[in-house]
Parts: sequence; structure tokens; C-alpha cells
Amino acid sequence: MQVAPADGALSPALAHCLARDGADYALASADGDGARPDAVLYEHPGAAPPQGRGRAPVLAVVAAERLADAEAAPPGDDFIVCPWTQGELAARVRRLLDAAAPPDAPGVIRSGDLVIDTNRYDVYLAGRPVLLTYKEYELLRVLASSPGRVYRRETLLEDVWGYAYFGGTRTVDVHVRRLRSKIEDAAHTFIDTVWNVGYRFRG
Repeated sequence: MQVAPADGALSPALAHCLARDGADYALASADGDGARPDAVLYEHPGAAPPQGRGRAPVLAVVAAERLADAEAAPPGDDFIVCPWTQGELAARVRRLLDAAAPPDAPGVIRSGDLVIDTNRYDVYLAGRPVLLTYKEYELLRVLASSPGRVYRRETLLEDVWGYAYFGGTRTVDVHVRRLRSKIEDAAHTFIDTVWNVGYRFRG
């Protein structure tokens, strides 16, 4: 994620918040030089919004005493009032990025920070590539293709390993456990266990 602070540097509080949220961000210029930013974080709403930002959304940080001015004339695409919480700031940045993102190409499955490119057999989590075995990838692709559907272990065994595979359903459990270890953490949960039945991918 390319972030362009309006004054050339993120404040320590904003930088700390983005880092704790797990954002993989780099600084970009808000004046049109270099890479176009994905978002502009605007900490000085008393001045004019940065120019030359293309279509990058602007999130303004507004002091409480200037709330009335911000409501009358919004200083960007969205604004947040000081003092803000880490969760609120992170949620607003992600909402702006999601709204500004172009439509996914055919064959791309997206669920939050998880992206599955079925054309290239690539998987990304929060922008970082995830290395999966072929069976782990196929298991994820099958589950993610129908979010909310409960798959029986026997069905997954047939869909991923094929009818000729003579292994037991324990094979599915082992691969789900390995898959979870690669795509899930405290901030990301994608696969639910439906006890005595199988697994479901969250929508």
C-alpha cells in the first residue's frame, strides 16, 4: 500500500497505528511525483487538500474544535476526529481503499485481505504472497469458491484428491490445519469447522 502523507512524513502516531494493523505500507509523494499513492493521509485540514494526487482517496485527521467546519465542507473523501482509536483509523483507511479499488479481474477471489488468483495459482494475504502446496491451494480454491457453503470431508476429498484417492478423510483435516497455519492469524480467520460435518469458508 502506497501512503502519501500531505506534509511528506507520517506522524509517529499514524505510522504506529498502520504498523500495528499489519499494513504493508510505503511512503509516496502526494504532489504527483513518483508512484501514485493508494491513499493520502491528511493531518493538516486547515490548509488546502494536497493536489496532484490523481484518484487516490484522502482521509483527513480533524481536530475536535474544527468538526463543524469539516462537516460543512469535508476536507477529503472522509475524515476522522481527534482523538481517534487505532481500530477506527485502520477501518476508515481500509474502507477508502476498498471503495477506490478497481473491480477484480475474472478468476480472482477476494475475501478481506485474502486474494486468490485462480488464473496464476497465486495467493496473497494483506499483499504478501502465501506459499501453498498444490493440494493446499486446491483445497482453498474449492472452499473459497462457495463462501458460506458447508463442505463435507468426503466431498472435499473427492473434489480435491479425486475419486481414485483411497486415503481417509483425516487427510482433509491435516491439510486444513496446514492451510490455516499459512493464511490465518489473530487478525484473520477464513475457515470454520462444522463439527461432525466438515468445513466452511467465511463469506
